[in-house]
Amino acid sequence: MNSLLQELKKFPQLFLVGAILCAEHLLTLFFWLSERPLHWILSPSTPSVCWPIFSACEKFKPSEQVLNILLSAYGLIAVIAIGCWAFKKFRWGVVLLWALTLFKVAIILQDYRLTGNYHYLPTVITLCFLLVPQRVLALPVVFFLIYFTAGLLKLDMNWLSGAAINDTLLPPLLTRVGVWYVLVLELGLIFLLFAKKERWFYFLFVQLVIFHLYSWHLTRFFYPSVMLLLLGVLLITRPAQPPLGFKETFRRVFASKISVVLTVLFIGLQLPQYLIPGDAALTGEGRMYAMIMYDGRVQCQPHLTLWKKNQSQEQLPLQPPWLMTRTRCDAMVYWRLTENICAWVKHDPEIVQVDFMLPVRSERTEEWRPLVSATDVCENKLGYSSFFPNAWINKLVREEGP
Repeated sequence: MNSLLQELKKFPQLFLVGAILCAEHLLTLFFWLSERPLHWILSPSTPSVCWPIFSACEKFKPSEQVLNILLSAYGLIAVIAIGCWAFKKFRWGVVLLWALTLFKVAIILQDYRLTGNYHYLPTVITLCFLLVPQRVLALPVVFFLIYFTAGLLKLDMNWLSGAAINDTLLPPLLTRVGVWYVLVLELGLIFLLFAKKERWFYFLFVQLVIFHLYSWHLTRFFYPSVMLLLLGVLLITRPAQPPLGFKETFRRVFASKISVVLTVLFIGLQLPQYLIPGDAALTGEGRMYAMIMYDGRVQCQPHLTLWKKNQSQEQLPLQPPWLMTRTRCDAMVYWRLTENICAWVKHDPEIVQVDFMLPVRSERTEEWRPLVSATDVCENKLGYSSFFPNAWINKLVREEGP
C-alpha cells in the first residue's frame, strides 16, 4: 500500500483510476441485478455448478434475504469507496478497493456460471493498480498484455474465418475483413500505446473505443461498458508518462519482481488450453482460468440415461439455466450437475445405473460426436482437473461442414 500512496502523492490524477475501478463494481452490481440475475443463479431451487477449487459451494449458498443484504453492502461499499477517492482519502480508498475485489471474487466462486472476461480483466487491472509500482507505466503495459494476448488467442480458424462471429449488421465479406482488422489492432496497432507522439496514441485509443462500441450488439451491454470505462485509465496515465517508448517502458516495469510474477501467472493461465489435446472450444479443458475469446458456436445435447431394475431406461436431459456461450457445452458444468443428481439417485432403489452422455457438434456441421460417454457415473465417480487432461472427456477437434 505504501508505494501506491507515495505514487498518489506524486501523481494526484491516479485517484481517478481508483475511482474508475470502484465504479466498475457498481456496474457489476447492476449487471447482476438485471442481465445476469444473481438471485436466480444462486437460488436454493437452482442446482449449483461449483468450481473445482470450491466444491462445497452449495453449502455456502446464501438465502435470498442474506444475498440482498450482501449485494446492498457491496453497492454501498462501492459508493463510499468512490467518495474516498474523490475526497482524497486514499488509504481508505485502497482498503475499500481491496474489499470490493475480494467481495466480487467470493460471489463469483459461488457458481461457475458467474465467470466471464468482463470480471477477469477488471480484476487483472485492479491487481496491477494495487500491487505493481510505477503505475503510470505499469497500467498501459497491462492493457497491452491483455489486448496482445487476446489477439494471440484469436489465431485460429474459428476467428480467422469469421465463423465465431454471429454478426447481423455487416454482410459476411465485411465481417471477415473486420475479424482480420481486429487482429491487426490487437497484435500490431496496440504497440502505439507506447508511441512518443500523442497523435498516434490517440489514433489507437479511438480504434479501441470504436471496437468496443461495435461489439455492443454482439456481447450485449456489460462487457463493452466495462471495457469503455476501463479505457479511461489510459487517458489518466498518458499525460504523466515520460516518452520512453516500448522497450524502455517494459524494462522499467519488469524491474519489479511483482510485475514479473503477475505476468508469468497471467500468461501461464492461458497455456493449458493449448497443451491439452483437443479443441478447447469443444472440450472446455484447460481454459477455466484463462481469457476466452469468441468460440465458434457449439451445440450439445447433454443427458443422463437412468437404468432401472426392470431393465427399462429413462432419458433425463440436463438443461441448467443461465449458461453463457463459453459454458453452454462445458463438460465440467454437466459433470457437476451429474454429481447433484447422483446424490438423490442413491436414495431411489429402482435406479441401478446412471450413464452420462454429452454429444456435441459445431453449428456448421450436422454430425453429433460424443464429447463424454461415461457409464455408471454414480459408482465410478468422475474427477475434474482444471489444468490437466481429464480421461473421461474425449479430445475432439473441430470438423468443418461442407
